[in-house]
Amino acid sequence: MSKKPFSKVSRTMLAASMALSVLAAPITWKDVVNAEESIKFVDVKQSHWANKVIHELANEGLVAGIGGNKFGPELELTRAQFIVIVTRALDLPATEEETPFTDVPAWAARDIANAYAAGLVKGTSETKLDPNKVLTREEMITMLVRAYEHHLGTKIQSTETPNYKDMNQVSSWAKEVVSVAVEHGLINGKSATTLAPKDNTVRAEGAAVIHNLLKSSLVSVQLLGINDFHGQINTYKKVENKMAGGAEFLAAYLRQHEAENPDNTLKISAGDSVGASAPASALLQDEPTIEILNTLGFNVSTLGNHEFDEGVDEMLRLIFGGEHEVTGDFGGADFPYIAANVIEDETGEPLLDPYVIYKVGGVDVGFIGVVTTETPSIVIPSGVEGVSFTDEVEAINKYTAELKEQGVKSIVVVSHNPAESNTDGTNARGEVIDMANTIDDEVDVIYAGHNHKYTNTVVDNKLIVQSFSSGTAFSDIDLLINKKTGDIVKKSAEVINTFHEGIEPDAEIKAMVDAAYDQVKDKLNEVVGTAAVEITRDLNANGESLMGNLIADSMIAQTGTDLAFMNPGGVRASINQGEITWEELFTVQPFGNDLVTMELTGQQVIDLLNQQWATGTAKILQVSGLTFSYSETVTDGKVTGEVKEVKLKDGSPIDVDATYTATVNNFMATGGDGYTVLTSGANPVVNITDLDALINYVKAQETVEPKIEGRITKVTE
Repeated sequence: MSKKPFSKVSRTMLAASMALSVLAAPITWKDVVNAEESIKFVDVKQSHWANKVIHELANEGLVAGIGGNKFGPELELTRAQFIVIVTRALDLPATEEETPFTDVPAWAARDIANAYAAGLVKGTSETKLDPNKVLTREEMITMLVRAYEHHLGTKIQSTETPNYKDMNQVSSWAKEVVSVAVEHGLINGKSATTLAPKDNTVRAEGAAVIHNLLKSSLVSVQLLGINDFHGQINTYKKVENKMAGGAEFLAAYLRQHEAENPDNTLKISAGDSVGASAPASALLQDEPTIEILNTLGFNVSTLGNHEFDEGVDEMLRLIFGGEHEVTGDFGGADFPYIAANVIEDETGEPLLDPYVIYKVGGVDVGFIGVVTTETPSIVIPSGVEGVSFTDEVEAINKYTAELKEQGVKSIVVVSHNPAESNTDGTNARGEVIDMANTIDDEVDVIYAGHNHKYTNTVVDNKLIVQSFSSGTAFSDIDLLINKKTGDIVKKSAEVINTFHEGIEPDAEIKAMVDAAYDQVKDKLNEVVGTAAVEITRDLNANGESLMGNLIADSMIAQTGTDLAFMNPGGVRASINQGEITWEELFTVQPFGNDLVTMELTGQQVIDLLNQQWATGTAKILQVSGLTFSYSETVTDGKVTGEVKEVKLKDGSPIDVDATYTATVNNFMATGGDGYTVLTSGANPVVNITDLDALINYVKAQETVEPKIEGRITKVTE
């Protein structure tokens, strides 16, 4: 990969700026690309120390000659001439302000005014610029470093002193900037051992400095990131009352932004690319989602908890390819998955590579992957059989040290761990925010995920980003990397919604989505019933929802038990009023969890309800066959609660000593979401899937109209 240019200045303007002695009509970029022969200055011999630099810039349209096919490499460079170069190289905005200088030449007045407004120019006195004064090398270096810092938007401090033997000749006011310029590769010595700070500067040196500034000092890298896509290849959502999402719109945005820096863009996924997917992806084992990411040229992904939904073997098949009884042979992902903290029990080694290194514009950028250690508690046990999850920070620091040993200093962590912030970066909170302070400071960027929130903040000088979920947004991270040191010297991010208005969907990806949908559309379009009202999954203030009640009732209708409990995280969508299709019900319950019946004592039911806060957050169960009330408190961000009263459907109190039959899904039955009481339920029996039970219930009812019935009540103490 080659690097992105240092600035977005037009090449024509730069060509004009380099006509140092004679500001005549420059050689433009158009002239150069249409030239039949390369430019060759007769006064820049093959043996000249700047021959390659001058001719490379000339043939790229960045410098012009002085007439007569000459460059004038040894002509001296004045203050005004160099200010013009820097101003146009940085493409500084025009200003209406005037400078206080009374000796500014007309040909350079506007450029000098722009540079002065940007804080790059100082006079030799309050009213004098002394524009025709020839620059010494240390004066040129000072202007150069000001320009460099202006572009970075930050003050640069040197970390080392150059070892030129004449550093004692550098003026006291120039020592720091000279050190910065040498350390960042902006300037070379006059010889291998001398800097010659007091020597006058010539045109060849000006060309060399511009060459260093534009081509050697910085690499601009763009990272385009998504998280929690969840295979939502053909689903749209309203964001800010505007439609967003869908693979074809996400693709259009990603390709549009990639075009801004095509050689130096990497595309990242922070986990949960698949799982809880739209049926057009899920019914085809999520292969369509991986194929779309392949086509878009994704470069790296970490694992999310949902990658484990169907077990480690199926996850590895999606990554590396292989046969499936439903879909046949699949080629796998064209990009690496990385996970530093997922350990194979049999070998004690990481299941996947812990990191990957990409060379971007000649600079190594390392990516370390981690996934939340909560994964075993939110995935069925068979999903994580054979692997263990270690502490994220310990894994990150271990492999950061390994990357540093290889000389990699630009390091990005791709985590599937939660974070959140206000849109201005304030009020940052969540696991990744806490992790940032103990993660090695060589890490510059951390992707967050899992909780589907907005995050764009800086903690401990680490940029932390998350862009909602389901393809409704993506993050655009811009990095400037010092090519000499390998360090990231500037970083910024923007989270961008994939609004449909104002952009054309990507035709190639739309065709892939349509092809996947066509394979399953007959099943998806089957009408199974009617919704008399919109059935929303949104919880009311007490924690009850229409969809939760409908699902819990369908569980009892299927199994005939006394009670039913549904985890709220498994309720994935709402249904509009009107006809209900198979696809809509699949979107509500996409996991294919089996229903499990068991026997619980009344005390176990109460204990189960008290485990709704076991993970430090409120996960209020959707219920059928009983009602309950509870109180809740929040302390330092941790939610605790207590069940106050539990009654059966007839209004009688639950008997702690009696035995009741209950239905849950297999995720809950094995202790998922912290409901560990269910692992002690007696006589567990597996029934049909939760989706099939819901479909059967809607078909039997023909028209469904769930209501908020006061099954759950939050009380204030």
